[in-house]
Amino acid sequence: MLGLFGLLTILGLGWRTPMSTLFFLLPLFAILFLAGVAATPSRWLRAQAPVVNPANSRPTTAIILGFGYEGEGATMRPGAANQFLVDWLLAHQPQMTTLLVQEGVRSALTPDLLAQKNVYRIHRHDTAIYVDTLDTAFCALTELQKLKTETVLLVAHDLQLQRAVWDFARVQQAACAHCTIIPAAIPDTPYPFHSVHWQTRTEWIYKLVELLLLRPRDFLRATPTVCKAPL
Repeated sequence: MLGLFGLLTILGLGWRTPMSTLFFLLPLFAILFLAGVAATPSRWLRAQAPVVNPANSRPTTAIILGFGYEGEGATMRPGAANQFLVDWLLAHQPQMTTLLVQEGVRSALTPDLLAQKNVYRIHRHDTAIYVDTLDTAFCALTELQKLKTETVLLVAHDLQLQRAVWDFARVQQAACAHCTIIPAAIPDTPYPFHSVHWQTRTEWIYKLVELLLLRPRDFLRATPTVCKAPL
């Protein structure tokens, strides 16, 4: 709101302000606005702590969304965020037996874990197809129905999780109306500095993209009706 007010003020004064002054004020406003967005406290962007229902407080199935893997193909590495999410889940939710994951998260699982857990891909990994969070929600809930599981823990980077909660809620009625989705209480999550996705490499860049692009995009997009990259 402050950014919009500032921009309207500058434009409103434009008819009586020297052009040289406007050329100075507009870039200055843009820099201050972006700096203000990047400085938004992280706690304002996180998902609220879930209200725990004793009947579903210990789910055995988790959906883990990937966040900025490194490398590609045989050289793919999970990156700091994906490794953190897997390590957090194993430490705090040891009862998990079934994991639905994206490829970057799967690369964080050791061969022993792949043997011990029931691990399923959410969708096909194809570098030519960009599967965003809303698309991933539809693919994940479609796969969840095949497992005949109704309660699932949703795990994602702490600054992506709130948008993931909204996106999963949007597609839930069509894809898995009977499902119960519990957002995980994820702490501060690191950023993969060498990520193949530039927007996930640092906190300040990710905040700008999350607030100015990703949240508005997902809100305005139509709800998916098919999985964009089916298995």
